[in-house]
Amino acid sequence: MRRRILVLVISLLLGACTGGADEPAAADRSVPPPPPSMAATVDEDPLPAAAWSARAEAPLALTEVTAAPFGGQIWVAGGYAENGRPVADVQVYDPASDTWSQGPPLPQPLHHTALVATGDRLFVLGGYTTPDFAAPTDAVHVLDPATGEWQEAPSLPEPRGAGAAAYDGERVVYGGGVGLDGGVAADVIALGGAAWEPVGELQSPREHLAAASDGAGTVWLLGGRRGDAGNLAEVDLVVGDEVARGAALPTPRGGISGFHAPGAGGCAAGGESGEGTFVEVECVSTDGEVTTLPDLAEPRHGIGAVTLDGNAYVLLGGPEPGLTVSDTTQALHLP
Repeated sequence: MRRRILVLVISLLLGACTGGADEPAAADRSVPPPPPSMAATVDEDPLPAAAWSARAEAPLALTEVTAAPFGGQIWVAGGYAENGRPVADVQVYDPASDTWSQGPPLPQPLHHTALVATGDRLFVLGGYTTPDFAAPTDAVHVLDPATGEWQEAPSLPEPRGAGAAAYDGERVVYGGGVGLDGGVAADVIALGGAAWEPVGELQSPREHLAAASDGAGTVWLLGGRRGDAGNLAEVDLVVGDEVARGAALPTPRGGISGFHAPGAGGCAAGGESGEGTFVEVECVSTDGEVTTLPDLAEPRHGIGAVTLDGNAYVLLGGPEPGLTVSDTTQALHLP
């Protein structure tokens, strides 16, 4: 049964919630406004308006999932079930037939992980192994398409949950997240060969952020929240060995997911605060232009989001703050 509860969307608040457990506080860092060259400008002629359309419901309703396009399908990995337990399930959506199937289970139950496709390989990175946010992992696994089994890959430098990752066309780029000691990270690292290498630092430490990439060298690290659960609007651009400040999102929020929209840049979808969940979909280009795409049909956080064959997809997630789940799949055609 589809679990969809429409809630009042409250934008531009700096509250947030956890997925059922308290998270440690981290020092708030004041961040100066972006330089004039990167100041946000709202697009006066946004992409043509369209509506998100409903697609087939997922077999298992979840929240705090991650998603990636792989082999012409959309893979959704891990997450929280309605009873608060982490799952190892991998659900695979085929847009061509609008049907779901089961993929090979993860090596262990995970939530707040990252899933990244690099063309012929699919990586699952980090995440939490227990319901209470007490045990992030540094484990990285890669799917062997020939056997359909997950194999070990170079581990993250340290355990990390609630970070974000994307493929820039040559490397897997990972930023932010929470470590074993509960501290929120600001480092950005990249895997281009046999080991992870440091790239730089975010404007400030944050977690529950989103990542998106154009696949041609640029990764956007969008939004997120501080260790004290305050939502942020910050955007960082990762190009080569540099991390630069981008234009801010109009709506500060954590618990979001990201995708790339040609002509608009890196986009942040959904999210939550302590008072509600968000429908906003906002994109930031490399030159500082901000474009607003049509709102989600339903507010959700803890979602997966991808771009595939000219369409954006937002999958599963919680309709209310905290531990709520859905089986919802929505699609938006990108001009």
